[in-house]
Parts: sequence; C-alpha cells; structure tokens
Amino acid sequence: MQYYVLKADELKPGDLKAVKAGDQEVLLTNVDGEISALYPKCTHYGAPLADGVLNGSRLVCPWHHACFDAKTGQHIEAPGIDGLPAYEVELRGSEIWVDIPEETSDRTPNPMAKPEVSNEVTYAIIGGGAAGAYAAEGLREAGFTGRIVLFSAEEEVPYDRPNCSKDYLQGEAPEEWMPLRDAAFYKKQGIVLMKGHRVTKVDPDAQKIEFESGAPVSYDKLLICTGARPRQLDVPGADLKNVHTLRSLQDSRALLKAGRSAKKAFIVGASFIGMEAAMSLQKLDCEVHVVAPEHLPFTHIWGDAVGQRIQEWHRDAGIHFHLGQNVKAIEGNGQVEKVKLENGEELDADLLVMGIGVQPNTSFLPETLLQSDGSLHTDPFLRVQENLFAAGDIAAPPVNGKNQRIEHWKVAAQQGRMAGKNMAGAGEPYEAVPFFWSAQQDKILGYVGHASSPEETIVEGDLDGDSFLVHYVEDGAISATLSLFRDQELCAIQELMHDGRMPKPAEVRNGVDWLNLL
Repeated sequence: MQYYVLKADELKPGDLKAVKAGDQEVLLTNVDGEISALYPKCTHYGAPLADGVLNGSRLVCPWHHACFDAKTGQHIEAPGIDGLPAYEVELRGSEIWVDIPEETSDRTPNPMAKPEVSNEVTYAIIGGGAAGAYAAEGLREAGFTGRIVLFSAEEEVPYDRPNCSKDYLQGEAPEEWMPLRDAAFYKKQGIVLMKGHRVTKVDPDAQKIEFESGAPVSYDKLLICTGARPRQLDVPGADLKNVHTLRSLQDSRALLKAGRSAKKAFIVGASFIGMEAAMSLQKLDCEVHVVAPEHLPFTHIWGDAVGQRIQEWHRDAGIHFHLGQNVKAIEGNGQVEKVKLENGEELDADLLVMGIGVQPNTSFLPETLLQSDGSLHTDPFLRVQENLFAAGDIAAPPVNGKNQRIEHWKVAAQQGRMAGKNMAGAGEPYEAVPFFWSAQQDKILGYVGHASSPEETIVEGDLDGDSFLVHYVEDGAISATLSLFRDQELCAIQELMHDGRMPKPAEVRNGVDWLNLL
C-alpha cells in the first residue's frame, strides 16, 4: 500500500530522515537527488539509523558502525547481518510516497551465489569466529559456487564474541542471542561447519590441513583466521580451580557460573577484557578487585586523563584497585583462596580472572610465514601468498605503507568478509577504518582509527562531563578519536578518515562542526 510520507523539499541531498508510512517507520535517504526508502533499524542490534550519518551512498550505523548502501539497503561493512529492506518510492509532484508491502521483514539477505554440487573446488576456512563467519558469506556474495568448509576448534556456531564480557557475562543476554546465524543458514548456503576440529599443522606447499584427530584435508584456497589466545599468568597457583581466562563463549559460561557463587573476585589486568570482566562480575554482586602493573587503566592506549576518568567510573560503582602491582602467587587448597602481590600484600579471593592480553593463535603454521609477534603479513587483499589468506587478530595488512595488526571484533569481521570476497576473485582491497566499542560501567565508549604513539591529545567537551571527544595526534595528523556518547559525530569522523578528509589538528583545536564537514 502506498503512503504519503514527506514533502520532497524537506529532504535535501545528503539528508536522512525517519518518517511514518502508515504504521511502518521507514528511513528516507537522499543521495545526489535520488530518494530511497529503507527499513530504519540496523540489522546488527537494531540501532536507529536516522541517528547515524550519510556519506555519499554510505549509511553508517550510530552504535557499532555497520555500513549499508543508502540506495539499495545492501550490507557493505560489518557488523551488520544482512541488508535493509528497500521500499518503492514514487514522487508525485512535490510529494514523496512510499509503497509498503503487506508482509514486511526487518532484513534482506545480500545476494549470494547458490552452491553447485558439480563444483568440487574446496575453499577452507580455519577459525570459527567473526572473521570466519563473514568470510564464508563473502565467498558466496562474490559468486563462489564451490565447497566451503569452516573448521572451528569450538563446539559453537559462530557467535557474538564481544557480548561474552558484557551482557552475557552479567546474565542479561540469553543463549539464543549469541549465534550470528543459526545452523540452518549455513546448511542452506552450502557452508560446511566442522566444529570441534583443532588444527595442528598447515602445509601451504602441499595445501593440506592436519588435525588432532582424523585424516588430513586438502584445499584449493585457505583462509587462516584463528584469532588470538589469552596469555597465562606465569606464577605459582595459576592452575588452581576458579582461575579463569575470558575469550570464548565457553569461558564466559564457566565464569558466569563461578561469578554467581563467588564473593570476592580478582581481575588481573586493567585493559578491555579485564575491566569489562570487572564490571560484569560486580553486577553479579561480587566484591571485585583489579590488580595491574600500570598506574591507571588504559593509560597506554588513551592517556592518563582518560584512564583516570574511567577508573573513577569503576570506583564509584564499588570496584577496588591495586595498581602498580603484580601478582606474585595464587594460593589455595585445590582452588583459589588467596592472592599474593609483589609488595607483600595478601588478599582473600575465591575467583580470579586473567586479563593480561592475547597473542596470535598461529603455532600450527610454518615459522617462515610468521612475523616475530606470531602474526601474518598480508597484501591489501588479505593475501599472504598464492592460495593463502589471513584475517582478524592474526592478520597485518598494509596501512599507509606499514603493516598493521589490530585486535578488534569489527575489524576481524570486515577483514574476513573482504578476504572471502577476494578468495573468490573480487579484487577489492581492505580499506575500512578501524572501530571498536567498550562498555565501562554505564558508559559506552567508541574508538575510530588507530594511534600507536600519539604525541598530543585534543579534547572536545569535558572529561568530567556526560560526553566528550578525544582526538589523538600522531605525525602531525589526527589518527584516532575516542568518543563518549557523541555517536553521530564519531560516525562522521570515521567517514572523514575513510575519505582522507580529516581536518588538521589546528582546525580541530579552533572548533569544527563534524556533521557539516561530510
């Protein structure tokens, strides 16, 4: 049924606006005079896309920066799941009318090639995380009709890993929220999921994969996206019961169970996993203590001022800090009972979480392929060498002439998607701007770009207030920005970085209108 929704002169080129078409809310976009009507919510977590930004035909979600084609609704950048339904638009003089079908959906799958039984070419994926899942879909989107086999060491279908330290660990996210897709989707697309298959060796010359058990498997092309494994504390007692790491859904399940009965939990490490675990266990009514060698959380990433502010949020929530300290030993009769610090302090504990970082999970690969940190250098198309690709936490594609490895979930998802497409011959370089988000108590932080050693910060707003932007200057240019509740502006900054149109630091110090710069 057709509905009048808006006067045409109320939607200028570059505008996006949520309107009502009968009982259905739709998103109108104007790309260079071409008006489109789309489903108004992101296919990832349902964010209102009208609060995002429109950059040319790129429609960016305000929450987690999924990107869609504003003309067609097609999904073009993770972490969206499928595209947005598009509705027929008719201009009647000065009026915009939208045709809403009787049966509507909240998503439309991107076009995917149908698998062909006669095509015996096998493309293998090792790694069942976001990179592997998006790569399998990318292969089909780019037209590959052969056999896709995804090997995962876990017993799960690919799932929403960031939630493992947030709502899921707090007991707020049910199990059915966690899978990115159900098993039926993979079956329909001819993607064979081989769960519980731990790889022990890859021979790129022979193009074979070996496993802990079972016969070797041959492949025609291979994507490695095995992610990272948590670092372990090298202290006495690290093998006691109730000493946990937090990386997988299985880890999160075990920690949730332990946290519900624990009274006093210790977190070793004050970075993302450590502080999100601290927040989540505190919400389970544990008394939480954080031990870390640094003097403030996140100081090596975001600087002292931001680190101090984040620590205040956690202190206000009741979390205790023991910073500038290392754990010397963990003691207990079979399970954790006490934590000893290097300064001699002894503290009671019945649960401990190690959040001291991760390292690339690539020990099964030939050393000749690996860099000193265990990563794999790739070309702009995520290719390591002929018929071998890499994506996610283990991959270091070139950025501005320098190979760069970034351990973010959205980065892994988009790299996987592009690696899959390029395995199928798309020839599209990976060019996405890095983005991640972190929940710190009731505050949601977003971060775009990458700064390894910034020489200056520029603050917009008040670090003690309810929202701010912090820009990190490296080599005379803004290379990254941190946001607290300035979502739309952060989307605009990402797109300016994407286009190479970021203003100079001096301009930003004088004040800019980020949305008007697009």
